[in-house]
This record gives sequence, structure tokens and C-alpha cells, in this order.
Amino acid sequence: MAPVVRSSDVKASPSTIWSSCFSDMKWEKWDPDVTEMIDVEGGLTEGGTFQFVMKEGPVKTCPCRLSNVVKDKSLTFSGSAMGGMLTFEGTFELVPKEGGEEDTATTTTATTTTVNYTFGMEGCLGSLVSMANPKAIVEGTEAGLANVVRISEEGQKKADEE
Repeated sequence: MAPVVRSSDVKASPSTIWSSCFSDMKWEKWDPDVTEMIDVEGGLTEGGTFQFVMKEGPVKTCPCRLSNVVKDKSLTFSGSAMGGMLTFEGTFELVPKEGGEEDTATTTTATTTTVNYTFGMEGCLGSLVSMANPKAIVEGTEAGLANVVRISEEGQKKADEE
């Protein structure tokens, strides 16, 4: 199965999305398959490492490494489980949109950012999981993106009120 690619426009700035969803390394708030992140080393930086603690399934923890980390722009997390027989990679890209929508209640222009999220699994077991239950991978990616949108827009509203 090819990686799942989803995009959504978010009424929030890239910096708000970054700080609301990624920089605190508490991704369980947006990733529906993760209960927590442990063994976080290096934080949200190039080469930073951590482990996802998964909610269900035969794999309980997945070690991950960060790459392509550019603050307020992009990040990639990748890792493996089961001796490398299952590998995965997720990439977020934040693309500011020109203009935005005018908010007539406040007479300001809201910042809009397109969030592109790509997630895929490979390796002999990753390929089997993807083929056996592609719906779960698609739904997990879409739910994660929807949570990023919700959390980011809440964060932007809070920032605008301050």
C-alpha cells in the first residue's frame, strides 16, 4: 500500500500548529494510536529520539527518530518494530497560505496554513498490515490530522484572545 497522504487547511499560524501539537513531544494528544511518548532525547530536533507507546496491537513500543526538522515548517518521524520487519514513516509539512479569511467579528485576517500529513508502513510485516487492514492506516492518518486541526485552531483562538 502506498503511503496515505492527507491535507487540511487550518485556521492557525505555522508557529501555533508547531507549539500546540509538536514541540512539547506529547503527540498522544493528536495521534489516536499512541498512549504516550517515552525516552524522549533531544526534543523536537534533528536526530531526536523517542518511543511511541501504542494503545493496542502486538507491538507495545516503537523506537523513533526525527529527521527533516525545520521549526514551524516540517518534520519526519520514522521507526521500526519487530526486528525491523515493520517500518513506518510519517511526515508533516506546514505551508502558510497567502491572505487567509477575513474575520468580520474582529476585522482581522485569520492566518491559514495547509497541513500535509503523509504516513506509511513498509517492511515484510508493515506491508502485510497495510494490505490486511488498509482502512485502519487511512483512518488513523485522517484522525491524527483532524486532531492536529482541532488542537491548532483552539491554540490559535487562545493566542488571539491574549
